Amino acid sequence: MTVAQQPNQTASAVEALLRSLISTRKPRPVVTPRGRRARGFQPSYKQAFSKSSFPRFESLVEDDVLRVLEVAASVSRFVTQPYVVDLSDNGYRHDYTPDAEVTLQGSVALMEAKGDHWLTVESARTTLARNARRLKTLGIPFLLLLESDARPSGLQVELKLLLRERPACNPRRRGLDPTQWDPSGTVQPTGHQLRRWRDAQKECDALLDRVMRRDPDEVLARSNA
Repeated sequence: MTVAQQPNQTASAVEALLRSLISTRKPRPVVTPRGRRARGFQPSYKQAFSKSSFPRFESLVEDDVLRVLEVAASVSRFVTQPYVVDLSDNGYRHDYTPDAEVTLQGSVALMEAKGDHWLTVESARTTLARNARRLKTLGIPFLLLLESDARPSGLQVELKLLLRERPACNPRRRGLDPTQWDPSGTVQPTGHQLRRWRDAQKECDALLDRVMRRDPDEVLARSNA
């Protein structure tokens, strides 16, 4: 995968920059006993080692996007709601909590998952545009994944089935390859399962590649046209 937005930024360079921007504020709790929106935890072999064992989501769109990240072979790890980033600029104070930090081939990106309808809400579109432009200025790749990106016909149905069939093992064991059907290497998939798994990985990789290659500003501008 080519990170077209910022081709010269290595993963280590982006990580160092992000660490320098982390705010002293803590991300707000996502999964709480109350709340009307869909929210919860999703099993994962790719969740980066942290206080939370499983990725957290607070909408059905985020839930679907996490499945894409889990299956994509180009993604080696991710962590949801990892920190608050200080994106203040020219005296304007602005904090941003990304939905996830994603490590993919050659770089690290911050990710935001949004339903397409949010792009028609002026306040939400303005905030997204501000975040996207500031991150672009800083040289931090930004993945704006929309509901329509994560839900092409049949993809989520197949991802749910595959992840349900996938063998379970200790996701916190180090040294595992989370892109394999069975990271522990103890269960061999059938030929049919392996073909489906690889086809799903290719589709998820292609989806992420398309998103990385497009300019979030252009997406937001089209939504306002």
